[in-house]
Amino acid sequence: KPFELPQFAVRVKHAVNGMLFGIDRARKIVTAHAEANGRLLWESHGESKFIIPGAAFPIDLSPEGELWVANVGRKHLEQLDLKTGKFIASWRPLEEFGGCCNPVRFAALSGGRFVTMEKGMRRACIYQPSGTLEQVVTEELSDSEFNYFLVRHEGKIHLYDTGAKKHWEVL
Repeated sequence: KPFELPQFAVRVKHAVNGMLFGIDRARKIVTAHAEANGRLLWESHGESKFIIPGAAFPIDLSPEGELWVANVGRKHLEQLDLKTGKFIASWRPLEEFGGCCNPVRFAALSGGRFVTMEKGMRRACIYQPSGTLEQVVTEELSDSEFNYFLVRHEGKIHLYDTGAKKHWEVL
């Protein structure tokens, strides 16, 4: 039987306060639309601009309602204001992400922590707000970032690697 993602992992919406957040990979921008009618509320280029050389352009809302976006070409995360899309802050690990264009997947955890999935190094990690590595979840991700899925469901973060046919849970 092939390794399949559960139904809850198929479609993830990033919405809060009637606003739906998304990315436009082609234009390298983050957008906010009114959930009720789809009207564009704002577009953001982040701190200066997003560098997105590949397919990865992940976005997440923290449990506290903060909007975070991976600027993978700059190897850091950027926090954007929910109402305006203006840049607020950036975060990066103390030891820079290895390789090019990381993290390819991430989730903002409570208290300013992050869980990441990284290509090249082929690992998943949890970081403290200071950027200190808290835990290596695995160093055995498969070769392709297209196999990596990271989903928030029922208070937990689920990391899937369909290539390695593995699943991890993070609180």
